[in-house]
Amino acid sequence: MSFVSSRIWACRQTARAIFQYKGLFGMALSLAGLALTIPFFLGTLALSLSNPIFDVPTRTEMTIFTDRSAGKASVEKLAQSIHELAIIDDVRIMDRKEALELVNKTLGLKGEVSQNNPLPDIVIATAVNGATSEELAACAETIRKMDNVDTVAYDDRWTKHLASLYQALSVMLMILGTVVFLLVLLVIFASVRLTTNAQRDEIRALYLFGATQSFIRRPYCWRGVLTLMLAAVVSLGITALGIHLLAQPIADFASLYGVTIVLKMPAADWCILYVAAASILGGLVGSFAASDAIARVHAQP
Repeated sequence: MSFVSSRIWACRQTARAIFQYKGLFGMALSLAGLALTIPFFLGTLALSLSNPIFDVPTRTEMTIFTDRSAGKASVEKLAQSIHELAIIDDVRIMDRKEALELVNKTLGLKGEVSQNNPLPDIVIATAVNGATSEELAACAETIRKMDNVDTVAYDDRWTKHLASLYQALSVMLMILGTVVFLLVLLVIFASVRLTTNAQRDEIRALYLFGATQSFIRRPYCWRGVLTLMLAAVVSLGITALGIHLLAQPIADFASLYGVTIVLKMPAADWCILYVAAASILGGLVGSFAASDAIARVHAQP
């Protein structure tokens, strides 16, 4: 056969097999579509939730209590000196009156006013995002040596706990993703091979008549491409439906904690890339299944 005629024959064989074994093809398509939905849906959720989760600021605040004898000009000069430090991103001053009002509000004494305010002016310095414990300790020691500084207090333990949590989640998601990926590959291979094995007699006949392996594999490779391409489209539809149903409930729940979460599908170009990758995978699986069937025919006496 010529180059063109062999491709036409492969196209006809692909269509004929789909209509002849439409039950098996529908089963393979359903299995593959559901299998692809699992990682794609979970990946879409993870992508939507990653921004509000991993963008949580991990900036440590340092509370600097000044000497009670320090005047307004001295406190402002101290704040300026602290702001010039390398790891300090922002500085604000809480005067003693504001500090006392905050303490009274915390204790439930909103209407109480004291003429004898025991609190000093306070400078609150916010470190840059991701500052290490060593950098924070060195910065705190530098601030303690400045004039008009009484006490420096900060707590960065929560950032260490958050970093440990992120690391544990990353490892857990990596393990889960690997298991799901292997499961998907097994289901896809089984679904494509299901239709290939149904035509083993045809493969045997072509092999006995001297057809090349590439000629025999071509229809099954194309059917694998078509199966996984349609399965990817099915998984996109199921994921879009799931995102539509979950978007509002998750947004309402997140709003209770002052967090904005918007569930949405990946961009169109990523969806196209996903369908293309699934199609290539289907072609590889179909080709491998056909090669396996040919090897079994060759092994028979």
